[in-house]
Amino acid sequence: MELKDQDTIDYELVEEVLADAECETSAAELQAILCGMLAAGLKPGDLGWLDIVADIINDERELTVDAKELIASLCNWSNNQMSQHDSLAPTLLPDDSYPALDQLEAIAEWCQGFLLGFGLQTGNQDIDNEEVRESLTDLAEISQIEQIVEDGEETAQALVTIVEHIKVAVQIVYWEMVVKPQSGATAIAPGNQTLH
Repeated sequence: MELKDQDTIDYELVEEVLADAECETSAAELQAILCGMLAAGLKPGDLGWLDIVADIINDERELTVDAKELIASLCNWSNNQMSQHDSLAPTLLPDDSYPALDQLEAIAEWCQGFLLGFGLQTGNQDIDNEEVRESLTDLAEISQIEQIVEDGEETAQALVTIVEHIKVAVQIVYWEMVVKPQSGATAIAPGNQTLH
């Protein structure tokens, strides 16, 4: 399953592959774990990360070849999307055809997954960067969001706003943890605005 050249990924297709492999995770959580690891410095060519992710999402049971290929491809796709300087961080979430409650649950799972992936990659490393700490705190708060919602225009707009906030927070973490240390430059957000 090759994903790296696509702008978007079919959430249901990823869910289907994970279900076929009897994985104990959602598409949102899986992609978020990968994004968290990438934002903390994982390079897709590094050794060992796939086994760690496989153990987490499949309770240490062997994954199918399709699931392993999906995870590797999803990691490469996420890395490519995150490294584009003109876009916000990618989030693999159900679209607005899903009930608002399902969308909100996936948003919370995504934030939890990102924090898990970030923690897996950084270990016990202290995070001195204030912007990174603030972004991680924001994601932690969103992961605890109340899941009492009703479908409607107001809820739909609120979900869009939350997702945009997540994308900005993740991009800040990525810029501060990966891009700035590599380039020694000031982080520039998409649209040429300095991130702060």
